[in-house]
Amino acid sequence: MFRAVILQFLLLISLSASADNITSLQIPNTANLITGPCQAIKVESESIREEAGRIRQEGYAAMEKAYKVKDEAYETLNSAFESRRELESLLVDMVTLMKTQTSTTSLYIQDMRNVLTGLAGKVEQLEESVSGVKQTVEDKTAELKQQGGNLADKLREDRALLEQEIGKVKMSLDEVGSELKSKIDVTTSLSSSIKSRQQVWMSEIRLISLYKSVDQNHPHPDYGNGVVTDGNFEYSEQPHGEKRNHCHTGPRWDSKIGDSKLWINLGGYFKIHRIFVWNLRYCCLEQLVGTHVYADEELIGTVVREAKYHEFLIPEEQPTYASTITLHQPLERNIHVLEVQVWGNGPFSEDDIFT
Repeated sequence: MFRAVILQFLLLISLSASADNITSLQIPNTANLITGPCQAIKVESESIREEAGRIRQEGYAAMEKAYKVKDEAYETLNSAFESRRELESLLVDMVTLMKTQTSTTSLYIQDMRNVLTGLAGKVEQLEESVSGVKQTVEDKTAELKQQGGNLADKLREDRALLEQEIGKVKMSLDEVGSELKSKIDVTTSLSSSIKSRQQVWMSEIRLISLYKSVDQNHPHPDYGNGVVTDGNFEYSEQPHGEKRNHCHTGPRWDSKIGDSKLWINLGGYFKIHRIFVWNLRYCCLEQLVGTHVYADEELIGTVVREAKYHEFLIPEEQPTYASTITLHQPLERNIHVLEVQVWGNGPFSEDDIFT
């Protein structure tokens, strides 16, 4: 291939030289008839020369490519020689290593033989020891079986004794349970009886305001409070004198002030059934009109007409419990009363189940 490229290059050079000679040829201007053809030849020769130059450049490029291919071939050859040397060195190292490993393996096999021989001896010794241990285990097993039989007999005896004790305890518990049940029945009967008595006692309605303490917010200097709960209200007329038995709020008998209050402290927590308010009989019946009657904070009723006495009955379906009964006159009038009677039962504690 390289030889063909050289021949092509030489051909291009000769063609170029021929074109130069043709161009430099002097033709005498003897006849005008040949001027045209010569000019055409000259143009063609220029074209040929340009073509030759192009071919020359291509030849140079081909030569450079050839030199480059040659260099690459040399590099490939050198690389092949280098790889061959490395392969030869590697093979030598492998052969050397294999020889070394073969020697080491032989020594290792010999050591393994020695170890296995020692192990065989130890296995024989172990078999002898196992035989001795087996005999010992058989002896101990027989001994334990004998002891186990004795222990089983002992356990059966203890179980029988325990069952006897359990039977005794069970009989004792049955007796105690029977006695306890009898006592519980007696206690239940007694509790029922006590409850019935308490209910009967609580059902008794009595006068619970008699001789209880009385207070008021506008006391009269000549009319005491205690007469309201002293139980004395039989006089039909009573002039102002030493034997007066009615209460009077206000600083004077003829004074008229508002917001008068009179209250009775019952001294306990009672169930209220009814309240009687005994008014004066000989005069001033209108003074009590408008008075509110309270059991603690609960309004029981209001005096709405003139009367000698006023009764406030509390329905059974609306039980009322209180520790204070209050008469409150919000109008500019006095409270004139002979007696205030509160009927009920108790006393109770506020957390009593019967309340």
